[in-house]
Amino acid sequence: MSKKQKSPIDELFNELYGYYPNKAGQAYEIISAAAIKILTGKQVKYDQHVRGKFSGTDYQLDGEIVSDDDKKMLEAKDYTIDDRKVGRGDLQKLAGALNDLDIDKGLFASATDYTKPADKYADSTKINPNQKQIDLFHIRPTTELDEKGRIKKFVIRMHIAVPNFEKGQYRYEWTDEAIKKFEEKDLINKEVSMSLSEFYDKEGNVILTLMDFTRNKQPDHKKFDDDFAVGFWDLSNYFIKFKNDFYGIKKIHYKIPYDRGENEFTIESDGKPKILIKSFDGKTDKLLTDEQFKKLSFDDKEVI
Repeated sequence: MSKKQKSPIDELFNELYGYYPNKAGQAYEIISAAAIKILTGKQVKYDQHVRGKFSGTDYQLDGEIVSDDDKKMLEAKDYTIDDRKVGRGDLQKLAGALNDLDIDKGLFASATDYTKPADKYADSTKINPNQKQIDLFHIRPTTELDEKGRIKKFVIRMHIAVPNFEKGQYRYEWTDEAIKKFEEKDLINKEVSMSLSEFYDKEGNVILTLMDFTRNKQPDHKKFDDDFAVGFWDLSNYFIKFKNDFYGIKKIHYKIPYDRGENEFTIESDGKPKILIKSFDGKTDKLLTDEQFKKLSFDDKEVI
């Protein structure tokens, strides 16, 4: 192959992987198989040999895509050197192989374009009950025109308001029984220090920790610009423990300030766009980057 003219696909392969494949046309086979791997995540192999079910013919498959649901055959044609389109004959050749193979569907990848008869023939395979479906794809180097109108970068700015429970002001609304018990203990109008870490039922069993309570019952936030969250938590049938006694509580009224901050992060493609993969049905239209291809490896003709 070194003595033959190299196509733009060969040069791109060398740019991505640092060498030229020895077999003519294999650069495009591998790039197409790699693009399908990036797109689908399925098991993809290239340059496979499969024997026909009826004829016994040894078929060379440019690519084979296998999943739990089906098995697909990839045919990849690089006609960039003589700048010609994939024709109807190319599609018919693939259709004939499909009918002799234990393959469910065909994918055809072109580095150039398709003639109108080829496009029409591919469409016919979707309605002809005697044929297996063939889907057409463009898999080719990107151009500046391909990048127009696409979003390349997201810049996300987040304004954050987090309630600061430690700086909050709280007022407890007690049950009548709890107030009566405070009177009996001579605690009314006296300053009392206590550690609140758990809530109890009337039998004295722990039913809720303060950590779970604050996580699941965020303060009522009316407007983002408010300096405080103001409201109350309904705590009917909850009790607080103080010096081995349990006091029933109705509500906790709060006024909690917010700690504010801003955060910004960027989401963008990793690497430079190098390959366009676009299906004729319009379901696929993506730019794949050099970094996506460089993350792949090839082991025993499988894209890993």
